[in-house]
Amino acid sequence: MSTTTKSPVLFPPKDAKLKIQLEAKLTEYQSRKNGKGEVWEYWHPEQAHMMSSDYRDACYKVDVLSAVLSATEEHPINTFDLSLELVKRYGKMFDVEKFNNACGVISNYLGQTNNEQNGGTGLPK
Repeated sequence: MSTTTKSPVLFPPKDAKLKIQLEAKLTEYQSRKNGKGEVWEYWHPEQAHMMSSDYRDACYKVDVLSAVLSATEEHPINTFDLSLELVKRYGKMFDVEKFNNACGVISNYLGQTNNEQNGGTGLPK
């Protein structure tokens, strides 16, 4: 696929403390996705993805952060490519706004951008 726009790239953390914080954040996102006490706790994942904005938010943050933590400096995460992978996974239920938000949040945590984010729990100390 050829595009005229260059894909934003997310590099894995170089700092060991930041990597530990991001791993803890991933655990938090996975817990949110599991939905303990949420309306989707007992729903099938496809139903939760279709019906709950909060579930989709957690899914994309798990997807993006997992990819970043698995990446290498030589092979960072190309967000265009990752979005295409997730379109294959989620199909018509792919939520581009939630994906873009997840990329922005993770990029901020990595110190690669300084986008103003509303709300959020921040990185664990």
